Amino acid sequence: MAEQARRVAVIGAGISGLATLRSLLASDRKYLPTCFERGSGVGGIWQYNENSHTDEYGMPVFSAMYRDAMSNLPKPMMEFPEFPNTDPDIDSCFMHRQEVVNYVNRFVDHFDLQKYITTHTYVNNVCPTSNERHPEWTVSYYDIRNKDEQKQAVFDAVFVCNGHADKPNIPDIDGVEEFQGEIIHSRNYRIPEKFKDKRIVILGASFSGLDLAVDISPYAQQIFLSHEKERLKSVFTENVTEKPGIKRMTRTTVVFLDDTEEEVDVLLFCTGYRYNFPFLSDDVININITDNRVMPLYKHVVNIKYQNLFFVGILEKVAFFSMGHVMSRFAVAVLDGKIVLPSETDMYKDAESDFNERKGRGEKAHADLGNELVWNYERELATLAGINPSPKAFQLIINFLMRNIRQTPATFRQRNIQILDDMESFILLN
Repeated sequence: MAEQARRVAVIGAGISGLATLRSLLASDRKYLPTCFERGSGVGGIWQYNENSHTDEYGMPVFSAMYRDAMSNLPKPMMEFPEFPNTDPDIDSCFMHRQEVVNYVNRFVDHFDLQKYITTHTYVNNVCPTSNERHPEWTVSYYDIRNKDEQKQAVFDAVFVCNGHADKPNIPDIDGVEEFQGEIIHSRNYRIPEKFKDKRIVILGASFSGLDLAVDISPYAQQIFLSHEKERLKSVFTENVTEKPGIKRMTRTTVVFLDDTEEEVDVLLFCTGYRYNFPFLSDDVININITDNRVMPLYKHVVNIKYQNLFFVGILEKVAFFSMGHVMSRFAVAVLDGKIVLPSETDMYKDAESDFNERKGRGEKAHADLGNELVWNYERELATLAGINPSPKAFQLIINFLMRNIRQTPATFRQRNIQILDDMESFILLN
């Protein structure tokens, strides 16, 4: 008797969702996936929308992509492992956002994934039908072009691939409610021309803070890059000044931790995001607000309580194409039954051990795995799934870029990085 295809819901058609679709269809088991995507196309965060808050259907804009965004990883690390980017028209090692979307669309076409994706679809509830370890799941959703028509479908498993750049992290700042200027999060930033002749304080000096300081500096009168990290060894234009963290805001000024005070027109938060799964109840998944930790998850992927609920792509500061591939292959291997999970007790112990190890190393105590831990983790998942991990060269390139991004944020993308044939090392061609 032929095996009946199992129905699988995939929430999100970004990089992780597409990797998951491909992994499901590549399995020797039969799956019938449905991928729910609230945008008009695939690519997730790489989809640009000039609207910064709500779209043409009155829905919150989910993408944080801005007009002039470029990848901060070289092209070989912006590919799914089984589908090289051979576009001859890409002449830079670092791709423009539209070039990334074009590649993603070619991936979808090559593997005929579009027929499994339903766009303009908002998932508002995902609920297990029982308390069993492998329940069926009721997914409630609607077309954002016709919100009054609520729909439901039942699935045998669910993959959550909605990313983590949706709910802005806004720190508490004394006096911010008194500030009369503009307050904006990087999620809602689109074009630099809007800040012409403005005095801006950017809070945060990680990737987005550095990128936006570079993007805005040709237009702004003055930028104060405020952060509490070690002073940068960066070469900025004259109108960008490093400052310590913010102590408080007044009606028209910012007071920094060193008690210097500056007049500003704009407070721009580049302070990251908080995990957000509004379609899941707290008894299904819990987010510890203090450390942004998602639990109960085994290997950051498998829900320990409901073991046919998977999360792909919630890690931070990783190579998302390759990591989405590895995480989804691991998850599908669990769903296939090829990987036998430990007992619930042992999975909880593993999750606590992982958390404590990262916390003990001084890393942020959530899914920012950091440095060598990322590669150990990826190799572990790849081994369990029976696939190859990322090439050694990827780790070397990221270590190189982490230094260069902070030292030369305006020019590091001008480097031409080439991975050698052995995939173990790389060279700089300029």
